[in-house]
Amino acid sequence: MPRFLRNLLILFFPLLLMVLVNEFSRKQENENYHKNYGLATINPGVKIEEKCSWACHNDTGYCKTHHVKFDSGYFQFTDPLYFGMIAGLQGFGNYGLANIFLLVLFFPLLIYTLFIKSLNIQDEINQLKKS
Repeated sequence: MPRFLRNLLILFFPLLLMVLVNEFSRKQENENYHKNYGLATINPGVKIEEKCSWACHNDTGYCKTHHVKFDSGYFQFTDPLYFGMIAGLQGFGNYGLANIFLLVLFFPLLIYTLFIKSLNIQDEINQLKKS
């Protein structure tokens, strides 16, 4: 497979998979659209004990108490990372824009670039082994 095609597949397959999973799970929900910040959402902004809602986004403690399934002993390690990342994003002044720029664009593109670079280096190693 040519490198260009391989790189395009590696770039677009996760995005396609994410859209497919999102659309499949959306069809499983009973879509009575709620309003959150003036936008239509599938989940309401109120606290629900059976599943996460937008309230969990705004109140992590409630979500951890009612929805988190793994051992709470890990919170001592995960909480500083999680809340540190949130504080860092809020430190940019525009949390939403920083979230999109760093977590949606920058880090995935950095990981993609490093992954492609490692594949190219492995291709070179394989070529050297053949010769």
